[in-house]
Amino acid sequence: MSPFRKIISALVLLATALCGNCQSETGRQPIRYSPNELQEDYSILRKALEATYPSLYRFTDSSIMTKYLDEAFRSLDKPETETEFYKLIAVTCAKVHDEHLIPKPSKEYYLSLKNTHHYFPFSLKIIDRRLYVLTAAQSAGAIPVGSEIISVNGRSVEEILNSLLPTIPSDGYIQTFDARHLEDYSVTEEENLFDLNYPIFIENTDSYRIEFVDRTDPSKKKMATVAGLDDQAYRHYYNSRQKLVAPLEFKYLQKDIAYLRIYSFLKWHRSRFNQDFDALYLSIFKELNARHVKTLILDLRNNEGGDETGEKLLTYMLTKPYQHFASAEVKFVGPPPVAAYLENGKDLSFADSSVDRTDTGMFALKSTYMPLLEKQQPNVNHYGGKLYVLINGATGSMGAVVASFLKGNGRGVFIGEESGGTMEGNTSHYIARLVLPHSKIRVAIPLLKTTNAVPFTKGRGVEPDYHVTPRIDDLLKGTDTELNFAVRLIAAQKSNTDESIVKK
Repeated sequence: MSPFRKIISALVLLATALCGNCQSETGRQPIRYSPNELQEDYSILRKALEATYPSLYRFTDSSIMTKYLDEAFRSLDKPETETEFYKLIAVTCAKVHDEHLIPKPSKEYYLSLKNTHHYFPFSLKIIDRRLYVLTAAQSAGAIPVGSEIISVNGRSVEEILNSLLPTIPSDGYIQTFDARHLEDYSVTEEENLFDLNYPIFIENTDSYRIEFVDRTDPSKKKMATVAGLDDQAYRHYYNSRQKLVAPLEFKYLQKDIAYLRIYSFLKWHRSRFNQDFDALYLSIFKELNARHVKTLILDLRNNEGGDETGEKLLTYMLTKPYQHFASAEVKFVGPPPVAAYLENGKDLSFADSSVDRTDTGMFALKSTYMPLLEKQQPNVNHYGGKLYVLINGATGSMGAVVASFLKGNGRGVFIGEESGGTMEGNTSHYIARLVLPHSKIRVAIPLLKTTNAVPFTKGRGVEPDYHVTPRIDDLLKGTDTELNFAVRLIAAQKSNTDESIVKK
């Protein structure tokens, strides 16, 4: 048996042993798909990746990826349930290293969750590969908030992270993105990936025996058993964990220090709070210049991206003409080759007149169809003062694009941790929504590969000038570690103080 097959078999056997074939609480056995059905689904996914997705070999050598896809197909030699098959689909997507290539279980799977009691009754924070309880549902009061979790049902935290982190679709070789996406990473997130993936990849259980260390008594380890939450209790708890706030916040921290936080560049988020970013940008940057504000802190933490309003922001923050995209490429012209399996297949098409054929088998968009390929001019009201930028692993997609162009053009001092999106660019803009015919597993496939016109290290994000991350005590106290560091750093640089004291 090949090493690949051993890994897949081990996952399936573990899932079967732990959750009794994941039988629902109504007693109904889940559907088991035949090898032929599974192989057909996987073949359609593979065709979609090879024929429509332009970045299949962006971060993984083609020979390695081809070998993996071949072995994955051959491993489908016995009947499997959706959750067993989903493991392979999710890991396949994650191996491509693209945060926008996103698998989701079928709609039927989500409906089945109404009969479960498997939800983990905590929200978590990962710090240096250690797991902390950030909040707890009322039913989980036996474990105090702030406790460090050592093991769950006999599995060490390291074992759990080693199983879950590789299931997260993330850009390039960035690891901060994976960790943040097992947390409540954004006010606009649709679901928590720890809560989704733990029952699928670790165990489907309604009881958690947790070994932990209470931060108020760190001298000894303690044990507690807590019940999983049912769907209704979980939804109430999940919705209480994150408060949706307006996407743009602007204020003055001091007379000469302004603070601009952008939680997202998402259109629906702006609409929800009736915020017009074009008007707000104009007002804010006119005011900054009129008041001669010397320092601006731009906060892009936990900004999972959005639309062209991020690119618009750059025109207010870059001070010289700049090139945005070095290239923008698609894999096909006309309708997508797998249109029959796409929810939006009729809406996706690239005209032959909009592209130039390349000798690599790709199609490069013409600048008449992608203006960002042309030289970009700063806005007449652009800001030329000192800029500090806060980023973390959940600064992804358009959030990472903004950070990348600021960093690449020498604008700003960066504080936090490596951004979640690569500096070289992403694959996004147009999304094909694939539904596999038998399992009904869904995969969002991005169609436009862009390369940013900035210096970059392959597969890496924006690296901060100052690595600063919060401690669990800071989070529990509501202390903003990175922002406080930025304010101290600004003061130290103004007074020429030794910057080493800033971290104290």
